[in-house]
Amino acid sequence: MEGSRKPLARVEGRRRMRRSGVTVAWRGTPDLDDWAVYIVNGTRSRKLILADHVSERKVRTLLTRLGTLSRKEIERLAKS
Repeated sequence: MEGSRKPLARVEGRRRMRRSGVTVAWRGTPDLDDWAVYIVNGTRSRKLILADHVSERKVRTLLTRLGTLSRKEIERLAKS
C-alpha cells in the first residue's frame, strides 16, 4: 500500500540588482532542473527571460553575475 507523498516545495524569490536597478525574480523546485529567472520590471509587451529549465546552481551563478552588469548588458543577455 502506497502512502501519500508530500508535494514538492516550490521556491520563489526576487532581488533588485544594486548597480542596474533591475528587479530579477526566480522560481523553481530544489533538486530539479526546472528553475526560471526573468526580469520583473521589463516592459509589458515583452517578458525578458534570462534562463529557463536550468539547475539551482546555474540560477545562483547567474544572479551573482547580474550584480555586476549594467541594465543594457542584462537586457542584451536576456535577448540572446
